[in-house]
Amino acid sequence: MTIAPMTIAGLTIFPLKSARGMPVLSARVGSKGLLDDRSMMVVDETGCAITARAAPLLMQIRVVLDGDEVILFATGRPPIGFRREELKPACGPVSVWGSEVSARDAGDAVADWLCGHLERPCRLVLQDDRHPRALDIGSGGVVSLADTAPLLLASTASLEELNLYLEQPVEMDRFRPNVVVAGELPFDEDAWAEIRIGDMRFEVAGACDRCMMTTLDPASGQARRDHEPLSMLGKQRRGEDGKVYFGQFLIPHSAGRIHLGDAVEVLSRRKPVALLPGSARKVTRLPTAAAQGLQSGSRQVELTCVAVIDETNDMKTFRFVAEPSFTYSPGQFITLMPVIGGEIVRRNYTISSSPSRPLHMSVTVKRAQDGFVSCWLHESLHVGDRLQASGPNGKFHLGAAGDTKKLFLVSAGSGVTPMISILRTIADANLDRDVVYHHSARTAADMPFRDELKLLQHQLGERLRISWNLSAKGADDAVDAPGIVHAGRFDETMAQIVCPDLSERIAFCCGPTGFRNKVRDVCTSLLPQPALAYLEESFGADESAVDLPPIGRFSVSFQRSGKTVEGEGTTTLLALARGAGVKIQSDCEAGICGSCRCTVVTGDWRIAANAADRDRSVLSDEEKAANVVLACSTSPIGDVVIEL
Repeated sequence: MTIAPMTIAGLTIFPLKSARGMPVLSARVGSKGLLDDRSMMVVDETGCAITARAAPLLMQIRVVLDGDEVILFATGRPPIGFRREELKPACGPVSVWGSEVSARDAGDAVADWLCGHLERPCRLVLQDDRHPRALDIGSGGVVSLADTAPLLLASTASLEELNLYLEQPVEMDRFRPNVVVAGELPFDEDAWAEIRIGDMRFEVAGACDRCMMTTLDPASGQARRDHEPLSMLGKQRRGEDGKVYFGQFLIPHSAGRIHLGDAVEVLSRRKPVALLPGSARKVTRLPTAAAQGLQSGSRQVELTCVAVIDETNDMKTFRFVAEPSFTYSPGQFITLMPVIGGEIVRRNYTISSSPSRPLHMSVTVKRAQDGFVSCWLHESLHVGDRLQASGPNGKFHLGAAGDTKKLFLVSAGSGVTPMISILRTIADANLDRDVVYHHSARTAADMPFRDELKLLQHQLGERLRISWNLSAKGADDAVDAPGIVHAGRFDETMAQIVCPDLSERIAFCCGPTGFRNKVRDVCTSLLPQPALAYLEESFGADESAVDLPPIGRFSVSFQRSGKTVEGEGTTTLLALARGAGVKIQSDCEAGICGSCRCTVVTGDWRIAANAADRDRSVLSDEEKAANVVLACSTSPIGDVVIEL
C-alpha cells in the first residue's frame, strides 16, 4: 500500500479555552504552544476554570484577535472588545484543573457580557506570562491554559478509521486539535516519539485521553444523545488503564513557525499505548456518489418547507430544503423541533426521502387523533415555513443489512416511511438487492405510495415483490395497487404466502407496537436458528439517549469526609461531591475512563443519562458486585452513603 507523504492539513488556534477555534494558515510556536492558544479562560466566582463540560454555550463564542485587541462574538449578542495591554491583575490566583496561575482580568463589561451569554456568574481572565504554568508530562517545560500539553495533534486517517464504526460520522473539530496531519496510516501516531514539522522538532509526549467534550457539537455545544464518538472510543480505543485515546500531545523543542502544508517526518518511535481488543463492528455504508461533499453527522439544521403532498386521507409528506445540507442512511430518522404555543416540542420522524436525491429531504407524517405534533404539522405547517431539526439518527437503515442481498421489508401505518426510503435508494443506485415488501393497512384508503410503488416495481422488475393486507372487516381488496392484496390481519400463514423464503432473508419491521410484536413472533417461528437478522424501528434513540424520569428528594453522606448533602432531582455523585468540597478525581465525566470510582455503602442509585457506556465496561465483575460505581455517571435515589 502506497502512503502519501505526510503534511499538515489543518492548523487551529483556540484563544479562549472551550470556545470556537480559529483556523490559520501559519502559526508561531513558543514554549507554551501556538501563540495565543488557550491564553484566556472563563472562571467562576471562586476563580476555578469553567469549561464547556459545565457550560456548553462557551462553544458558541468566537474570538477575533487584532493585534493587542480581543473581540468576542456570540449569536444574538453585540460583539464586545478589550485591549490586553490595559488589563489589570486579577484579584487573586485562578486555577485550571488544580493548577494555580496568576492572571489578568478582562474587566466588568466583558464579565457582564459573558454572564448574559452563559447565564451564570463568571469572568474572563488572561494568563499572565510573568508567571508560567509548569508542564508535568513528557520532558517538562511550560504550558498555557490547555488541559495537559502545549499542542494537540490528530490524524485524518485515524478519524476516517474511527468513522468506519460510527452510524453518524463525526468531524475533526470535535477533538479540538491544534495540528491535523494527513497522509499516514490510521493511528500510526500512537507509536511516534519525536517528529519534525517543517524546520521544527517536537516531542510526542503521549496519547490524549478523551472526555465528554467530544460529544458536543463544535458549533452549538449541543450534546449528541448517543454519546458519540466517546461511546465508540470506549469500544475501540480503550487503554488498559480504562481511559480512551485519540490524538497525541506535542511539546516543542524550540521556538519557530509552522505552516499549512508543511511536511511531517517521524524521527523516532516508541511503544504505543496499550489498548484492549476492540469490540465494535464496522458500519456498512451505501456508495451514494450524490451525497459526497455534504455535511454529515448529527447536528442542528434549519428546514424550509417547499412542498406538502397528500399521500392518503390522513398522511402527508412534508418536503424540506435543509441548511446546512446533511447526509443520512435510508431508514434513519430526524428530530423535528417546532415551536408550538411558545414551547419547543421534539418529535422523531423517519426520513421518507432517499439520500440519493440530495436536493431535498422529506418526512411523511400520519395524523393521529391524539397526536399533538402530527396534528400541528397537518394543520399549521405550510410551504415557506421554517423550523429547526436535529439529526439524523438511528441504527435501523439499509446499511444494517451488510452484504446480505435478500431483504424482507414489512410495515404498517406510518412504518412505510423507512421502507419507501430504502426502496427509493435501491432503485436510484441500482443496488443488487432482492426485496420482498409487505405493508399492512386498515382499508384501501390507507394504502400509501401506491403509484410510486408501481413505478418502483417496474424499475426493479423481479427484484421487488410487493404485497398488502387490509385488516378492517369488509375492506374492499379490489383495489388498484401493485402486488397481491390479502384480507385480514398479518399472521404466520400470510407470511409464508408473501415470503416463502423468509429463512434466507434479513427482516426489517416498522409499525405500531402491536404490529411489531406480531411480526416478531411470526419471524421467530419461521426463521432458522441462528437467524440472519430481525430488525425493528423504534422511532427513537437507544436507551442511553432517552431522558430519564426525575428523581425525588435524596440525601448523600460521604462517609470518610463526614459531609452530607441533600437535594432533589437528577444529578450525579460527582457533582454532589464537588459541591460538598469532597475531592474526587474525574477525567472523562461520561462513565468511560473509570477514574472516579467510588463505593456505595448503602442506598439505591441508577446510571445517569450522560453515561456513554451504560455497561460500565471499565469496571470488573467483582467491582460491580461490590457496589463500585462511577461517580460522574451515577445518580443517587433516596438516602445514599458513599465511601469517600
